[in-house]
Amino acid sequence: MTTAPILQQPDAARTDEFTHDLEQFIETYCADGRWYSRRHDSEVPFAGNDNELDQIALGSQVARWNRLPHVVRTPTGTIAEILTT
Repeated sequence: MTTAPILQQPDAARTDEFTHDLEQFIETYCADGRWYSRRHDSEVPFAGNDNELDQIALGSQVARWNRLPHVVRTPTGTIAEILTT
């Protein structure tokens, strides 16, 4: 069993600029060539996948279930989009 890598918190400037107004959100990001989704307040992802689009779809579904925005990051960590319910 492999353990998902823990993503360090994004740098403060990027977080403040785009997500500081969001109290809670689901985040999909890339680490070590795999895609993961997690709650904003957790360092541990709840799901991971090799396929970017499948993981974005799963993160979006979980965000909808919880009525939360979904933040999608590029492989470099910048925000690609913020999807709202």
